[in-house]
Amino acid sequence: MMKLIQRARNLAILISIFLVSAALQADTLRLNVGIWPGELDPEMEGRLRLDDLVDTTPRYDLAWANKDTTTIYPLGLQYFKPIGSGKLVINGNYIRYAPEYSYTGITTTGSVSLVSLDDFATTDWELEAGYEIPLLGNKLFFTPRLGFRWHTQEFNYDELTLGSTVAVSLDSPFSGNARGSYIALETKIYVLPQVAIVVDLMTTSVFPNFGGSMEFEQTVLETPSTLKYDRATASYEVEFSRYSVGVQYDVAPKAHIQLGIREETQKTSYPGYYNLAIRTSGIDNTVNEIVSDIVFWDYQKQTQTKGFAFFSFGYDIDI
Repeated sequence: MMKLIQRARNLAILISIFLVSAALQADTLRLNVGIWPGELDPEMEGRLRLDDLVDTTPRYDLAWANKDTTTIYPLGLQYFKPIGSGKLVINGNYIRYAPEYSYTGITTTGSVSLVSLDDFATTDWELEAGYEIPLLGNKLFFTPRLGFRWHTQEFNYDELTLGSTVAVSLDSPFSGNARGSYIALETKIYVLPQVAIVVDLMTTSVFPNFGGSMEFEQTVLETPSTLKYDRATASYEVEFSRYSVGVQYDVAPKAHIQLGIREETQKTSYPGYYNLAIRTSGIDNTVNEIVSDIVFWDYQKQTQTKGFAFFSFGYDIDI
């Protein structure tokens, strides 16, 4: 965990140095901030539900609650430098989702489990460079971009089960991080002198090596005298795609607001998933947990979505 925090700080410093040094020669530096509310529909929900269905004491998990999250995005810097007939464009952004996920599970023995993913957070750092191409007398602009993204996800699994069976979880952290490249294209067309339609598309699909590693440790004590311990490791492969469609209004030559819809889809898999599982209730239960985890985590790609509406404000500073 501390290593991830340190890496995030180092990346933030690197981006800051890069943008500041670039801005010293730039024509315009734009500060961007926006709000992106909506639900973060998690890829973990299906995996954990299937996993619990084949547990030592089978449990059915109800739909997760508290999926709403208001994300500050964009939050970053953008600079433009005239080169030829167009402009070099460099962006740096920070994204963080922090929904307070919780759900209820009902076991086959009539017990009720209250589960929460404490301190859940998904964080992304983006750095990209592109070139803005003006057409139709500066009414139409195409900006193809190449970007780098660093993605992390973390939470602590917390469980309390009451009824015919009583169970409580101890410290059970999850952490995953992945990094890779993506391509993006922004199309902007002015329909009025101060009003433009803006469409932006982003995908990692052309770069197959967007990945990293994952660790997930769970410890649950269950009556009468059962210990359930899991320590899983795997690769962490992620695919991203994002689209946004909106309207930009230039309030002033240096002030711009955007309003529209945005949705991001994340497809996640865990190749090479291996779980060091221990079940004091018997070797059969231990083997069952190891095999089922491979099926539900290694061989399944689950989808996570985030949307929908957004609002952003940008202000230009001449350098």
